[in-house]
Amino acid sequence: MFKVGLILTIIGAVWLGVVFWQAQKVSESFNLEPAQTVTLDIMLQDSGVAFYKIFMPDFVDDALFVQIIDSKGNILVDKRIETKMAVNYFDFDYSGKYTLKVTNFSEDTKIIEVEVGDINIIDMRIPGIAMIIGLLIIIISFFRKLQNYSTAQPEENIS
Repeated sequence: MFKVGLILTIIGAVWLGVVFWQAQKVSESFNLEPAQTVTLDIMLQDSGVAFYKIFMPDFVDDALFVQIIDSKGNILVDKRIETKMAVNYFDFDYSGKYTLKVTNFSEDTKIIEVEVGDINIIDMRIPGIAMIIGLLIIIISFFRKLQNYSTAQPEENIS
């Protein structure tokens, strides 16, 4: 039973990785001057959950300001990034062009790597369910082994 759960969990995890890898995403590197803003556009379909990842290899207590704007001009995300790498998520409700804007608040030029894309949450449901079922089977098999486990008690020496 444990092996079945382990195999199901591994298959679900690999399947999730493949679905995420095949998702639509855009990435680019920028040299961001002080007070400069760069933009990155992506076309997202239908509705769902998207992500953005900001990475600063030479991070030293600096801050970036990130905004996600939809095609109607609505601001979906306002976030101040103060870490070397940040991954955040946002919901989108309709198809269209979404723009990620990154502004450099520091006094130094920053090299940043930006990635934005769709998570394909709908395509992840089946592999996610398979992985959860596999984990539940593993947990149940551990509890069954634990129930059948008995410890031997040493005999008492009566003197």
